[in-house]
Amino acid sequence: MMFTLEEVKKAVGGKLVSKTDAIVFATAIDVAGVSTDTRTIKKGELFIALRGENFDGNKFLSQAIGLGACAVVTDDENAVPEGAVAIVVENTVHALGLLANHYRFKLGCKVIAVTGSVGKTSTRKMITDVLKTALRVHSTPENNNNEIGMSKTILSAPEDSEVIVVEMGMRGEGQISYLTKIARPDIAIITNVGYSHIGILGSKEAILKAKMEICEGLTDGGIIAVNADDRRLFDHCVKELPINNFIAGIVAGSEDDLPCPLIISATDVKETESGMSFGVVLKRMNQCSSFSVPLNVGMYGQNAVRNALFAIFCAYITEITGSAENREKIAEVISNRSAIDGRGAITETNRYLIMNDAYNASPESMENAFLNFSKKAKGHRKVLALGGMLELGDFAPGLHELTGKDCASYDFDRVFVTGDNADDFIRGAHMINMQLEIVKCKDTEDVSRRLEDYVRDGDAILFKASHSFGFEKVAQSFIEKGNS
Repeated sequence: MMFTLEEVKKAVGGKLVSKTDAIVFATAIDVAGVSTDTRTIKKGELFIALRGENFDGNKFLSQAIGLGACAVVTDDENAVPEGAVAIVVENTVHALGLLANHYRFKLGCKVIAVTGSVGKTSTRKMITDVLKTALRVHSTPENNNNEIGMSKTILSAPEDSEVIVVEMGMRGEGQISYLTKIARPDIAIITNVGYSHIGILGSKEAILKAKMEICEGLTDGGIIAVNADDRRLFDHCVKELPINNFIAGIVAGSEDDLPCPLIISATDVKETESGMSFGVVLKRMNQCSSFSVPLNVGMYGQNAVRNALFAIFCAYITEITGSAENREKIAEVISNRSAIDGRGAITETNRYLIMNDAYNASPESMENAFLNFSKKAKGHRKVLALGGMLELGDFAPGLHELTGKDCASYDFDRVFVTGDNADDFIRGAHMINMQLEIVKCKDTEDVSRRLEDYVRDGDAILFKASHSFGFEKVAQSFIEKGNS
């Protein structure tokens, strides 16, 4: 049993409606789980009828009952089918969040929340894998970082979970505030503040403030870890952090003299054939200790090192770094952690080396992709398939030009580019290197067609674009061609 129906009713502030005489004490119904999808619902689960722009869960109430739902949650009392027990609320999405918040405290486990402009999912997954070396950790393999997905992640946690790791995305002001008040994290992480969604929020300052909303839900005594290489972010956090919370600085660069009680910094950072190697020093109230085990990550750049440092920080705070044996396990997990498909994963096919970084794109993630591709594709002819970066608003022309300049600073052989700001990208690239071969394409299909005509066996291809360009499918098709 996960809840009683009475427990659910109190948690969501709803009204009980019973359209059956078969159940006398409806509030005593046992709830085995929570579902929002009749395609996967199990007997004894509570069905919450979510409503959105393109769907209405109320249409499936009868089906949910027929499939064994113990009760339903709806915002339309008139839609409750005969023979059903329901809880009626004003907003079912909010009810889902309230129930997730109730379950979070019922479990009594620690909650870690990750946000940032770039690297949220990679950091969350690395934290999860590191903590699993010693703890029962729940997260989700999917990118569930909105008000529905994050709530479902919490509600799907096993009852014996010791840690839940969630991701918080945003598209505008107030969204992380809403999410953090559901999750109530004990540990909050801000990986970085970049240009993603600047077209909606208008400035990096506004983006920074929106990311800082994560502090609003921190539990008393909770701690926030921030990318201290971004001193603007760090200084703002020091200034705005509530007095009953603490700050940790995560430093992948050289500076570690920070006004905060805990600093996790990388030392002796070096490039290797496969990524980066480094050591870790933990400074707490001016008392220094070494992690004692050297670390390796399979990607290049400060961001790759910093993601690992966030995971080390979480391991330290959850007190699993005490033994030499577990430090070795943590180092092994970090060194074996490969890039995620769609976020820099490398696939060596029989014909091509493919880097699929096409899940999304921003100026910062483009820069990371160029750096990693240039290193990983060493010895190959390097071909780029690039789409546009969306949600940049009036900043789009300048930022695409800047990305073009960055691209042209590497020794790439040919670039196929599409999108509304392709000309801006080309202009920026040719400011740096007029010799760089760039092919402007009409759309994603045109990129795929021209790319197929150009590439040959032994080539390395990078796919990078905002999600709506559909480059992930193109990358997968070339993986299949490469193995055929």
